Amino acid sequence: MKQDAGLGLRRSLLTQIMFRIFKAMNCGCILLDQSKRVVHLNRLAQSAFGDTFTIKHSRVCATDSMSDTLFQTMLDQALKFEDRSKNPGRQTLGLKRIHKRPLIVRVVPFEPEARPHIDDAALALVVVDPEDCPEPSYAVLQEVFGITKSEARVGNRLTCGVSLQEAAEVIGVTIGTVRSQTKSLFAKTGTNRQAELVRLLTRLSLISDERD
Repeated sequence: MKQDAGLGLRRSLLTQIMFRIFKAMNCGCILLDQSKRVVHLNRLAQSAFGDTFTIKHSRVCATDSMSDTLFQTMLDQALKFEDRSKNPGRQTLGLKRIHKRPLIVRVVPFEPEARPHIDDAALALVVVDPEDCPEPSYAVLQEVFGITKSEARVGNRLTCGVSLQEAAEVIGVTIGTVRSQTKSLFAKTGTNRQAELVRLLTRLSLISDERD
């Protein structure tokens, strides 16, 4: 299994930049070579190994046998048709997991001329876990909207799909406090409904940083 640094192989500059972007987007990323062997992967993708992915005969596979049949076909099609517009097969797949929603994988092929610049990777697998709850960092919320830490805690709980009552219980405050802070969030972000606020905070999670 390749670690985050990639089996001791130094990442190219372009690969490093690409992985920083995927990390900021809270997405896993697995780079595969022409033989479907792992070139590099980030930590988010690495956490899916054993649960959703495994390595067989040095190649990446889905642990669920039915999912793997579709998964291997998707990879083979992507390798055969480098031009995505000419690929007749699927490019996105939900890999089955036990007691969890399927892990979503999108395959993106690289043109042959680009591969030497990304450590000879032929494919990128973009991995999205619907069980994750990406939260915008306090630093981003404070800088953009002047949101306080207590308001950020409420906003982040709402982003994860909990009710006001559940947010109050998790944070350890009264429901009245949560309602008051939610109204303040509406005012500061220019939103009017909880769904609108959640949509905005979810988008901000894509550009969050690690200063908290």
